[in-house]
Amino acid sequence: MENETLKLFINISRGRMYNHYLPKLLQSVQSIKNEDLWEKEMESLNPIGSIVLHICEHINRLTALYTNKNHEGFKSGIEDYFPVPNLPKERVTEIIQHSFDALDTELGNQAVCSPIKIDIHNLFHLVEHTGYHLGQIVDRSKRLTNISYHFCQNGINERNLRLLIEGREF
Repeated sequence: MENETLKLFINISRGRMYNHYLPKLLQSVQSIKNEDLWEKEMESLNPIGSIVLHICEHINRLTALYTNKNHEGFKSGIEDYFPVPNLPKERVTEIIQHSFDALDTELGNQAVCSPIKIDIHNLFHLVEHTGYHLGQIVDRSKRLTNISYHFCQNGINERNLRLLIEGREF
């Protein structure tokens, strides 16, 4: 992949994760009651908090791969990682923010310094996987709170993301 195209892909991924997914995730989690974060709607479903921690673990593993060449990363599967630690909502939002901040910083460093280190397959999977689980979380949060978030109307839309990305220097 050509270097400028790779940098653009990294910045699109970075913008989508940090400027679209992070605010949606934080707003969804902050809108529900603490006890709803760890409640199972059905026995076969993971609680919202578990899905959130699953997303954060995936982000943390990929970030670690970019910052530490010797990190084991994805050698062990993440598909069954849905912990239920019953953490307070405030602590969960701190974990979310920390995970997304670290990824954003590292992707910014990679886009500027050496985008060749980025495995685009893993990055694309992370963005897609996060979007999938975010949809679950938003849907469940809306159902629990009866809140319509109006993300698109409030500026979290493709047009604004494109403007943001086109304004970034590579």
